[in-house]
Amino acid sequence: MEIQIIKDRSALEKYFRRDLPLHVYSLGDLDDFYWPRITCYGIQTGKGLENVITFYRGEGLPVLLAFGELDPDYLRQLQPLLPDRFYSHMAPGLIKEFSDTYLVTEHGDHYKMSLVDSEPIRKTITNNTFQLTEKDLPEVNQLYKDSYPDNAFDPRMLKSGQYIGIRHQGHLASIAGIHTYSAAYRVAALGNVTTHPNYRGRGFGKAVTARLCQFLESRIDFIGLHVKCENQPALSLYQSLGFRISSVYGEFSLKKGLK
Repeated sequence: MEIQIIKDRSALEKYFRRDLPLHVYSLGDLDDFYWPRITCYGIQTGKGLENVITFYRGEGLPVLLAFGELDPDYLRQLQPLLPDRFYSHMAPGLIKEFSDTYLVTEHGDHYKMSLVDSEPIRKTITNNTFQLTEKDLPEVNQLYKDSYPDNAFDPRMLKSGQYIGIRHQGHLASIAGIHTYSAAYRVAALGNVTTHPNYRGRGFGKAVTARLCQFLESRIDFIGLHVKCENQPALSLYQSLGFRISSVYGEFSLKKGLK
């Protein structure tokens, strides 16, 4: 069967909800806010969609999301449709299907985590947190420059209203936000969480993350996130707030034409 570009959001939603912890980013990206930047590839069968992969073009390198049990032949057929350079999140073992065509740079294994216990979030003190807006963008950019230069922050995400900060001595000290959020599909994935090095160890990261989750839970049904396996401080933070590991995947940069 031939690869197709899938534009039927209802069919895509049904596919992604088969394994929500695995596909929460892709499901959220069906929202009108993200949809213009998304291309979904897949195969239509008599049983529905199969082998669905999403490709997101935002700030920086475009990102390919490839999860689940995908046919290796399908992955090889897909490659001529992809750009010369992109970033990717892939299920274990899939990257080998790209190694003959692309120069691959590995960025380590990551956990997918899901919020399964909201009680710790409700008990966390969040009094000093506040909702960030577009007027806070200069401070937000400076914080990421100082504490998280490899972030995946897209400035337009502040329009979503799903970014929480905390100030200390007049400075933006910590921030928690989202990579994707959809009230329509009732899912969110946390991201771009960081605390300035001068203010770590004070509980600011826990406070802003908890406040964001409290805010999100009134609007959505499922919250997920990604975290690098070796990032023990972040992993411990999320576990203390009720998140649990659901799966492992790898992140990679791919560049064509150097073989």
